[in-house]
Amino acid sequence: MRSPYFYARNLYWNMPVGLRNTLRKPARHIAQTLWGLRDSPSKSRFPLTSRSADLTWAQFQRNVLNHAGSYKGVFIQNVLIGWDVELYQRPQHMAIAFAELGYLVIYQTVRWAADDVQGFRQVHPNVWLTSYNVVDEVPGSVVSVYSTDHAIDPDEFFGADRSTHRLVYEYIDHIDPRISGSSDNIRSLQALKERAFAGGVDYIVASATSLYEEAAAVVGPEKVLLVPNGVNTRHYRRRKGDTAVSPEFRAFMEKHEKVVGYFGALAPWIWYDEINRLVEARPDLGFIFIGPDYYGGLDRISKAQNVLCTGPISYNDLPAYAENFDICFIPFEPGEIARTTSPLKLFEYFALEKPVVVTSAMDECVRFPEVFAGADAKELSVEIDRAFAVKDDPAFKARLASLADENDWNHRAGAYEKVFEGLKR
Repeated sequence: MRSPYFYARNLYWNMPVGLRNTLRKPARHIAQTLWGLRDSPSKSRFPLTSRSADLTWAQFQRNVLNHAGSYKGVFIQNVLIGWDVELYQRPQHMAIAFAELGYLVIYQTVRWAADDVQGFRQVHPNVWLTSYNVVDEVPGSVVSVYSTDHAIDPDEFFGADRSTHRLVYEYIDHIDPRISGSSDNIRSLQALKERAFAGGVDYIVASATSLYEEAAAVVGPEKVLLVPNGVNTRHYRRRKGDTAVSPEFRAFMEKHEKVVGYFGALAPWIWYDEINRLVEARPDLGFIFIGPDYYGGLDRISKAQNVLCTGPISYNDLPAYAENFDICFIPFEPGEIARTTSPLKLFEYFALEKPVVVTSAMDECVRFPEVFAGADAKELSVEIDRAFAVKDDPAFKARLASLADENDWNHRAGAYEKVFEGLKR
C-alpha cells in the first residue's frame, strides 16, 4: 500500500495550489483509504516501525499525556491544513500561542500533507503534530474545527462526547465560492455552519466583528468570542541580516527607489483590475507581490516593468523580504470577503512598522485610524503618497509597534481561554 500512497501524494503536491485546494476532500479520502490515517492511535492499522523518529502512541502517552495535569489544559486542533505549508496561518499561530500560555497542544494532520508525520512529533515546545485522530483518546480537551474546512467529516467532529470535551467552531471567513471553491464545498461548509449554529458546539469563535454579530444574534453573545487574527511580533522583529534575499528581488529593489509590497495569496478576492490601473498610473513606484498563486491570480496581475511577483517565500525568510517594503498593501476587492476578513498581514505589517494602505471596503482594517484607505486606484494612489509622508516618522512608527504588541497572538489566545473554564480533566 505504501507505493500507491506515495505516488498519489506526490501527484497531489505537484498540482497548482488552487487545484489542490479544490481536491482537498477527495485527496484526504484517498489517503485515508491507502493508509488508514484517521484511525485512533489504539486502533491504527499501521503501527510505527522502530525506524521512525516520531513517538509511538504508547511513547506519547507515557512521556506526554501522563503529565497532562501539569498543563493549563489540552487544545486539539482538528485536521485543517498541514503544519508545513506555503502560508503560515491562524491554526499554527494559535497552536503556538496556546502552548506559550501553558497548554498542551495536539495538532492533527494527515500524511498526504507535507508534514509526513508517523505518530507524534514535537514541532514547537508543547505543540505535538500527529497523523492520528486523538479526540476520543484525550478527554477533558478543547477541540477546534474551522468554518473553512469542507473536507472534515461532520459526524466525526460533532459526535465527540461533549460531557468530556468542549467543541469550538472557528468562524473565520464569509462562506464564498472564491474562498471555498465548488458548489459541493459550499454545501459542506453551509451544513457545518448550520450544525454549529444550531447548538452543535459549545462556543463559536469569530475572527471579525460582522461574523461575531451574526453568530451572537443566533446563539447568544455568551456563546460567542471575538478573536481576530494577530501577529507573532518576535518573528517580525528578529535580526534579519543573516537571511539573503534572492538576486531577482535585490535587482528589483535597486531599480525602484519607492516600493509598495504585499505578501499573501494571489487569490480571487484580490482587486486585480484596480491594482493594474494603479500600476499603470504610478510607474514611479515598484510593486512587489509575495505569495502563492491561487486559481490563476498570477495571470491577472500586470506584467509591467514595475511589478515583481516572487512566488511563495517561507515564513522564516519573509521578514527579511518584507522589511524592504516602504509601504504595505492589502488590496482586497469590495464585497463580503473584504468586509468580513481579519487579515493576519495587517498586524504583521504593523510589527514591521510599515504604513499600511488598504481598499476602503476592508472593515477590519479601516477601524484603525493609522491605516490609509482608498476606494479605487485613484484614491489608493493618493493614500500611498500620504503613507510615504509618514513612513519615517518616529512617532508614527512607534504607534504601529504598539498596535502590533496589542494584537499579538498570545493576547488572542488569552481571549480564547474562556472556552476552558469549568472543563473537567
